[in-house]
Amino acid sequence: MAVDNPKNIADLSAAAQATGVIINALVDLNTGLDRCGVEPGQPAIDLAKEITRAPGLHFAGLMTYEGTILREDYQDLVSESRKAVQLVLDTREALEKEGLEAEAVSVGGTHNYEIVGAMEGITEVQVGSYPLMDYSYCQYRTNFRPAAKVLATVVSRPTEGSAVVDAGHKTIGPDKGLPVLDGVPGARLTRVSAEHGVIELEGEAQTHLDVGTKVWLVPWNLELCVNQYNYFHAIRGGKLDAVWEIAARGRSD
Repeated sequence: MAVDNPKNIADLSAAAQATGVIINALVDLNTGLDRCGVEPGQPAIDLAKEITRAPGLHFAGLMTYEGTILREDYQDLVSESRKAVQLVLDTREALEKEGLEAEAVSVGGTHNYEIVGAMEGITEVQVGSYPLMDYSYCQYRTNFRPAAKVLATVVSRPTEGSAVVDAGHKTIGPDKGLPVLDGVPGARLTRVSAEHGVIELEGEAQTHLDVGTKVWLVPWNLELCVNQYNYFHAIRGGKLDAVWEIAARGRSD
């Protein structure tokens, strides 16, 4: 459980004592995202000491999410990633001098998994998007390919140069960017309503998307899309291989 202020500690301690379960608490460090986390160094050490004094809590280590670092230049990605993670490693070293052991050091993400994973002292990398990927990440981590797609159907051809599909805000999570059509050159999703998406067609695409045609949409941002569904349908070799429940459907806790 991540902790970045004394109120977190008090709440977790109360919960631990009420349930009789020891809770592992990690100090969350702010290493550049400026969203959550205590400052590295002495503030983090002070918080770790408070955890060790709190009934029902066990100080388990340090964590950070430095934010998604996307760089076209790979060496810039390496430099920025190591700079952020080094703040955590320096804090761990300072903790050890105070007699506190950070068993876990959790950092990074899909964007820099191999960089931070190779740094000595890191025990966990917070990779989340890489198993399925989305279009946004694939522009930077080109060694991955998107596996998660939304199957939509063309429901209207209002003009020669446009088509309408039955996929909109409720199905594709377009808040950070519109999905990209897979395997249809010249077709581009340009706008969405609650339940529909409008596709502009150029060249041969104008003759390919008749009413009833199925199209695959690659989500721009997978996090916003997956939460719209109850299940993944896992396809292998063109056939349905498994159905996986999405436990996070409609949840934010």
